[in-house]
Formats: sequence, structure tokens, C-alpha cells
Amino acid sequence: MDSNVIIKQEIETILEDIRLLYLKSGKKTSGQFEQGLKATYSNNKAVINGYQYLAGRRAGKMPPIENIKQWIIQKGLKPIKDNISISGLAWAIAKKIAKEGTKKENNLKIYETVVTPKRIDDVIKKVSQFNVQLFVNELTTSLNLLTKNI
Repeated sequence: MDSNVIIKQEIETILEDIRLLYLKSGKKTSGQFEQGLKATYSNNKAVINGYQYLAGRRAGKMPPIENIKQWIIQKGLKPIKDNISISGLAWAIAKKIAKEGTKKENNLKIYETVVTPKRIDDVIKKVSQFNVQLFVNELTTSLNLLTKNI
């Protein structure tokens, strides 16, 4: 097994663990998170791509009102007062997020929870063991060829 295979196996396991943690969190609404979670691979490298919105949002500019409206509908939330529309509620939530950000206790640090320094170190060790073993095998083969020629 070469290092690219090891990296792909490890990244696919990480992606599955991220999906499982997301499903257990109760934060699923549209399914966009799972659809957006992907990895791209190149030689001895992998990049995980996904949405960051689970980690919260700082105060500043307003988040997209349409996304919040969709979230309200998918969660089945209703405005407290009859004279407020779902669009009005979405605008009010977006305005509050722009002013205060989201509450840290509601944030889900999903990537940091799954992709820990220890886990990264374990992947590096697996790939390194493979590369060291490959080097040892190549060196042994070369030495065997040299000793046959002596």
C-alpha cells in the first residue's frame, strides 16, 4: 500500500467521523453540510473542503437573510407574534447576528473536534512508517544486488 492510499483511507475516515458528529449534534437542517463536505487528493496530499458556519459567526456584517429564512422553515420555527412574517423574523435574526455574532455555546467546532493534533500525528506516522519501510526495502534490494556482484 502506498502513501497516497494510506492518506485517502485516513481522510475518508475523518470525513465519516465529521459526518457522524454532525448528525449527532442535532444541527442538521438542509443537508448542505454533508453535500459540501469533500476531499480533494493529489500526490501525498489531501485537502478537506466544507462549510464553516457551524463554528459560529463574529459580529460584523449580516448573514444572508434567505439562508436564515430557509433554516427557520426547515426547523419548523414560527414567529411569536402573528404580525411578523418568516422573512421579517429572518431579517431580525440576521440583524442580531450582525450586531452580536452567534453565541459561543451554540457553536460546533466540528473540524477541531475530529481533526485533532493527535490524529494528524497518527496519520503522519502511518505515512512515515510506509515511506521508511519502502526505503528500507529499496536499500535492502540494492544491497542484495551489490553483494551478488561482488
